[in-house]
Amino acid sequence: MQSPKIMVMGVGNILLSDEGLGVRFLDELAKTTLPDNVELLEGGTAGLELVHLIQDIDFLIIVDAFNAKAEPGALFRFQPGDLQIIPEQYEVSFHQIGIIEVLAMAKVLGQAPQTLIFGVQPKSLEWGLDISPEIEALFPRLVEFVLKEVDSIQSEGKFTSTLD
Repeated sequence: MQSPKIMVMGVGNILLSDEGLGVRFLDELAKTTLPDNVELLEGGTAGLELVHLIQDIDFLIIVDAFNAKAEPGALFRFQPGDLQIIPEQYEVSFHQIGIIEVLAMAKVLGQAPQTLIFGVQPKSLEWGLDISPEIEALFPRLVEFVLKEVDSIQSEGKFTSTLD
């Protein structure tokens, strides 16, 4: 049986401190040993140009800043379909073209991967290249969560059912 293609994508603007946490997180994840079928992609603030990069992927795990007006560092785990139940005052992404639009376009074109999003409430969105220490301190825990999802995909062929 062929291993599923898995992509972990970090998105965000690295010029706006914690808004770039998804991209910065990939540096931490890259320090681990990942299976050969796992690809890391810095999505940055790219929009629809990401569509062609995810069309051949079976499972997509996204890490991004998520403005839920919660305590800085709050961690959220959801799938795109869950967004319909999230109150509209929450901003799923700070980018012009959100990842949800990218996934919708991939679906229209015939191939959207099964997707899981880890969102982190940022502390600062000020100009700057550094991630807030409180947010950066979450990265090891977030690495564990992502690796658990990769293991679940490898062994069960699906995402885990909870964040635990």
